[in-house]
Amino acid sequence: MKITLKSPAKINWFLYITGKRNDGYHNLFSLMQKISLFDTLSFEPSDEEDIHIISNINIPLKNNLIYRAAIALKAYTGYHRGAMITLYKEIPLEAGLGGGSSNAATTLLGLNKLWNLRLSEKELLELASDIGSDVPFFISKGPAYVKGKGEQIIQAEFTSNHNLFILIVKPNFGVSTSKAYKELTSYSKIENNLLEQTEDVFIKKRYHLLPKIMRNDLEEPVFRLYPELKESKKQLLNCGALGALLSGSGSSLYGIFKKRYEAERASGHFKNNFWTRIVTPI
Repeated sequence: MKITLKSPAKINWFLYITGKRNDGYHNLFSLMQKISLFDTLSFEPSDEEDIHIISNINIPLKNNLIYRAAIALKAYTGYHRGAMITLYKEIPLEAGLGGGSSNAATTLLGLNKLWNLRLSEKELLELASDIGSDVPFFISKGPAYVKGKGEQIIQAEFTSNHNLFILIVKPNFGVSTSKAYKELTSYSKIENNLLEQTEDVFIKKRYHLLPKIMRNDLEEPVFRLYPELKESKKQLLNCGALGALLSGSGSSLYGIFKKRYEAERASGHFKNNFWTRIVTPI
């Protein structure tokens, strides 16, 4: 038996950091969106107890969220056999696109099926929240509001919209999430009408209002560390993007376009030292 699953990337339409928690995490409020950029994970049973991971990139086992997710699942359920997991990675590392978190969530989903564990979504969400702050979101379906340290998931009342094209641009360097958070100097309060504005944009498709909701509290601190990213955001806007934003802690930025040809034309301005991809919300 072999199970193959797609592991999607994400963007944050907005990301507010509202305070520091006693457990070392930060409280946040974000609207997260899966996008059509995928890693691929395959799961096969093994008679051995160990978890074996084969990948097209080299990630040390102790830092591998796939391994951590598999071990957490075994510990929770008492399952003794192992698995062979193959990862084909397309989502860039240290890009703010949630690739590692998505891989961890996909591992929980894949092994739950492979091992016939029959865990509920609630149980998987609880396991996911112990692995990383973005992992629970990838257990859920569709766009969602994320609160707390990332463990509180509230499904958005609108579905993913396929009428928008998202140009992802990533320079040839990454940004450490912990380093970005250390640069924070203040915390935010949520605007009273934020949800109303958000639903106005996505339900009524009033995309010209996107810039009003697009916000990332990590953007300013990351731009202080890497001023060239600020210039890349300006370039996306100069190329006609409806809005542009740092995704997560970066180093990726994204621009929103109504037409694919507009995104393709803008992509041509980021050829040197940039990885680019045009995607859609899913």
